[in-house]
Amino acid sequence: MKKIFIPTPLDEIIELPIDVTHHVLHVFRHNIEKPITVTGSDNRCGMYQITDEIDGKAQAKLIEYIAGAAASYRIILVQSILKGEKLEWVLQKATELNVDTIYLVPTANCVAKYDEKKLQSKVNRWEKIMLEAAQQCGRNQLPTLVVGKTLIQVLDIESEALKLVAYENEDGHTIKNLLKTVHSDESITDILICIGPEGGYQEKEINAIIESGGKSVSLGNTILRAETAAIGSLAMIQYELEL
Repeated sequence: MKKIFIPTPLDEIIELPIDVTHHVLHVFRHNIEKPITVTGSDNRCGMYQITDEIDGKAQAKLIEYIAGAAASYRIILVQSILKGEKLEWVLQKATELNVDTIYLVPTANCVAKYDEKKLQSKVNRWEKIMLEAAQQCGRNQLPTLVVGKTLIQVLDIESEALKLVAYENEDGHTIKNLLKTVHSDESITDILICIGPEGGYQEKEINAIIESGGKSVSLGNTILRAETAAIGSLAMIQYELEL
């Protein structure tokens, strides 16, 4: 069943934007006899039947609302900003792996550096990549993308989360062993993983995460590229928590 997102709340009758209508009916060539799944800006999800197309906008009627399953854990990725396609790949795959929130933060060794104007221009493209990934994989809610915060600010915002940082010099704790403790602690609902840039974290940044209550973890015996570490760690979290 075709899955789409619209920028307005759901109702008994909805109108799909022109670009969404074009994609569904003229690019994807969706058979209007088949229902579509729609998520609105209110995060509700419903099954709809397209009834007409007026001035390039599809009209659709509600068949039934779809109740979403409650997530066991909220997974948060704190990703240092990476160069071009590497970052886009992380955003796409993290969306497919059902991450709830992605913070993109500048850290000392980031190769890619954006001023505020350029950063905002990039956000539209990044959100589009995440939207397309969410539609492709069939998830019911879009992940939240947050930019413009520092690492320290994020650690403060997510102070209640179990905070992990992937660190190549960690040889005492693996992410697998640490996550085994989560099942026995019902107070843990949010799990945050910090991934550094191409050049890795500086020691002061690792210390800041640990001082905020974070745990340094190893992702294995090899040193992973930043983009591999991001997706690898999310997959490990999914597996260990049986999500």
